[in-house]
Amino acid sequence: MDHIIATLGGAGQLLQLVMAFFWLGAPIFIFLTYRCLKQIQTIHVATQSEIKELNASIKYLKRRYNESVDK
Repeated sequence: MDHIIATLGGAGQLLQLVMAFFWLGAPIFIFLTYRCLKQIQTIHVATQSEIKELNASIKYLKRRYNESVDK
């Protein structure tokens, strides 16, 4: 690989620089993506529990309303 890049001259060095940038950038990108997805998952879990509470409240209010209408 070095022989091929050496024959390309300056373009080969530029290619090596770009490859090194991506080689270092990929783990950082993966880490940041993982961290963001963990935050999204945490928000999703919290939201789901709030939705369950709201559904229970709605059912309770419907039951009370139906009991008051029936009287």
